Amino acid sequence: MRDATNIILDELIVHILNPRKIEGKVLSERTIPLENNPLLVDYFIGHIKNSLKDPTAKAASFEAVDQNLVSGICNDLLEGNTTLVDGSVRLAEKLYDIIAEDRRINPCDLAVCFYRVKNTEDAEDYTRYLAFLNIEPSEVFRHETKEDADGKTYVGYTIEKDVMPTTGEKLQKCAFIRSLDPRPDYDMILLDRQKRGEEVAKFFVKDFLGAKPKFDDKNRTEKLYSGLINAKNKLYDKLGPQQNELLDQAIRVAIQCTHINVETWVDGLPFSEDHKKTIKEEVSHKIPDIEFDLDTEFATTLVKKRSYRGANKLRITYQIAEDGIDNILQSAERKEPPGEPVYYEVIIHTKEWKEIK
Repeated sequence: MRDATNIILDELIVHILNPRKIEGKVLSERTIPLENNPLLVDYFIGHIKNSLKDPTAKAASFEAVDQNLVSGICNDLLEGNTTLVDGSVRLAEKLYDIIAEDRRINPCDLAVCFYRVKNTEDAEDYTRYLAFLNIEPSEVFRHETKEDADGKTYVGYTIEKDVMPTTGEKLQKCAFIRSLDPRPDYDMILLDRQKRGEEVAKFFVKDFLGAKPKFDDKNRTEKLYSGLINAKNKLYDKLGPQQNELLDQAIRVAIQCTHINVETWVDGLPFSEDHKKTIKEEVSHKIPDIEFDLDTEFATTLVKKRSYRGANKLRITYQIAEDGIDNILQSAERKEPPGEPVYYEVIIHTKEWKEIK
């Protein structure tokens, strides 16, 4: 979901929500015509991509799915039970009331859109998402040619109000919601950069969306470790013995850090770009969050033992030595004898070997 590159913008509607002005609530009665408007399409696709990749964006879920709540409206929109115009107007009305009740909340434009992400080259193979972009217009200086009282020309500046932020500027609040039927393990990727007091900071996530973060530090630690082990298994036959050992050590160090940025950590590994891409993809399948704190106490329990599964229900599990050195498994080498089935030759060292009843 976060790694989307082939984004297609299908429908877009924008509502102005500014209780500070007499005509501060402007609710659109139709979607924006996107045909022959590639610059506008690229603008919103740029913000979607940038916001999804923002390290502070986190997986979240609705606390409840109810027709009278934002969650219910989202479900109706995604299921095609209401139009983008009608559904987005209901959303805009709810957000406007929240902004009007608290002057600490900045006015905004609420952009609501449907977009698709192509999964393969097959035109019919795509996933559809619903996005909310909370856009706060700003003021910029625009240069203007002027003349003084003596008729001398000079270049000055004038203030342009209610200007949309460029794609180089980060949006403060966004939500990217996926189908709720069947209910996924998380409902959305949520971005909320609010840094002010807690009471005003909660308005978008809690008061408007009725959402909460999906994963805590322990969940993220477990899912990160699971994703990294999957990546290690997937790359095992593509890496040499030294690279496999290096990746193994890197995983065990990373999982015991107090904080990690997955993108930065993977980019720092001495592997090819294709191998790094594999690691990122396997981790993102397990945990969509990019940057987060880890539960170091729980992480210690994860790396204390190792488990391997082989053919015919073979399973080996053992504890790692207190010094962190693996004294049991010495090597596991893939063998491809001509005319024979491929197999792994595994060498283990143990001071005891007995059959268990």
